[in-house]
Amino acid sequence: MRQTLSSQAIGGDRTNLTHGELVTTPKRISAILDDIYRHLALIGVRTDPDGPLYESLLVRLDTASKRLYLEQSGLIEDHARLDPGQCIHLYVSLRGIAIRFSMTVDEVPSEDDRPLYVGQYPTEISFLQRRDIFRVHLPLHDRRSVRLQHKESQSEFSAQIIDISIKGFCLELNETDIDRKQLGSRFEYIGMKLPDLRNALSGEAVLVNLRPSPKPGACSAGFAIANLDPQIERSLMRAALYYQREARRTGV
Repeated sequence: MRQTLSSQAIGGDRTNLTHGELVTTPKRISAILDDIYRHLALIGVRTDPDGPLYESLLVRLDTASKRLYLEQSGLIEDHARLDPGQCIHLYVSLRGIAIRFSMTVDEVPSEDDRPLYVGQYPTEISFLQRRDIFRVHLPLHDRRSVRLQHKESQSEFSAQIIDISIKGFCLELNETDIDRKQLGSRFEYIGMKLPDLRNALSGEAVLVNLRPSPKPGACSAGFAIANLDPQIERSLMRAALYYQREARRTGV
């Protein structure tokens, strides 16, 4: 049986901090990383704590050597390849809990002509305060649909919203509707209906990440909203707060 972690189970050794809560027990850290890996959760990567945010994915865990393997960051902006010795800051969200930790890149092997970033398990993992939001997952019973159209073609298709952040969203769609050649391409998203919003959202978004989906015949596609304006950002924040409150209320 696959084990999942509740906020209580993850936080068995947490210490109260000014800016969050801290996990330092190696067993708990391993369990959290395994949970991130099993859920195919997107990971935000910053090379500087205040710098731009890139998308990545935890593609492998070596439990014997306590090393983790990250996929090359997505194409939100031109991103130079990371070098060994470089420290990176990682952000991820599971069930409404925002998680962050740091890692030093030990080596950069190449697989399928794409670099992987390899480093040791962190010695501590922080849980952000409730008001801090990175990425919020939509519950299975409330997956909402949105229409997508490629800006350079007339093809249009529907997808389900998996998660949202104040900068973008992730969708589950048929793997025949999109492919890796379209990474960096712009799509129009149409009719995104979210809670606590009067009007559906529409606009342009850039495809920044493609990853496997647990659902056969489907894939997960991450999008960064193009030309993000304050109104759209506030709308996404309201919807994210709604789902974060629901996750805390139901404990999932």
